[in-house]
Amino acid sequence: MLPVHRIVVPTPYPVGPVNAYLITARPYTLVDPGPDTEQAREVLREGVVRQGLQLEQIERVMLTHYHSDHSGLAQWVHELSGAPVYLHPYELPKLSGNYDFVSDRLPFVLEAGVPEEVIRLVTADRDRLPKPFVCGENVVTLLDGEELPFEGGSWQVLHLPGHAPGHLCFYDRQGGVLLSGDFLLPHITPNPMLEPDPENPLRRNPSLTQYLAGLERIKAMDIERVWPGHGESMADYRPVVAASQQHHRERCDELTGLLRQNGEMTAFQLSRRLYPDLKGFNNFLGLSEVQAHLDVLESRGRVRGQKKAGVVYYRTAGDA
Repeated sequence: MLPVHRIVVPTPYPVGPVNAYLITARPYTLVDPGPDTEQAREVLREGVVRQGLQLEQIERVMLTHYHSDHSGLAQWVHELSGAPVYLHPYELPKLSGNYDFVSDRLPFVLEAGVPEEVIRLVTADRDRLPKPFVCGENVVTLLDGEELPFEGGSWQVLHLPGHAPGHLCFYDRQGGVLLSGDFLLPHITPNPMLEPDPENPLRRNPSLTQYLAGLERIKAMDIERVWPGHGESMADYRPVVAASQQHHRERCDELTGLLRQNGEMTAFQLSRRLYPDLKGFNNFLGLSEVQAHLDVLESRGRVRGQKKAGVVYYRTAGDA
């Protein structure tokens, strides 16, 4: 089993601290170093020193996905150590430094019927930290099934999208250990984010369909310990998988129930019914949750969407 050391790094986000992981087998590897804040830099450096190393000795930085609580310090660690940054190619454009989160998703937000004033609230409540940035010359891209060698073992790269199109997990088959990023968390269900399909930007990414397929994949694997992106490690992870699957079944049933009761509704109207108290950027997260479930329901023939004046209205498939 490869030596994995968790470093709990503070973030300014409601999700709380993020888990960075240091692997002290060569090449010395740091996974998800955390957000770009002075406090996070200090805690990360102290955590590495506790294991007898310096950040300048890191030889490889690996990212599970681009979200700033995980990726924000990747470029800083690279500048200190010269370590290349490893990630899935789908995540690289979002770490260019000029990626516009809102405009990238605006066509889908408008199609969901979100009013302009709500879009302004979401935009005004965006992340105040520096945009995550990784210089393309310092990047190594990873694909599903690749092997990452260490002294004394290796990790298999698992592409498990849903929370992000290029979300990666890292699997130590010999030790039965999975670094799950935000794919599997002990205390919350990851948000299936609304964003374009990297292979066809005019189409929504089928985030929840991908996520549910990934749950089936890891449920069949031989995993003895899961180290997540947030929270404590899990020995018995299958109940968490089952709870997540149950959550999504219940959410699908809840949405079809609302459509039966109310007739046709937009994704935004449904999100308001489910989450009436959301503020600021959380409006987008609520919309993402609803739209992802509507996409699954439509793919299964349980609901139908019809576009009227640029906005999609949904109804149950049995309704005329």
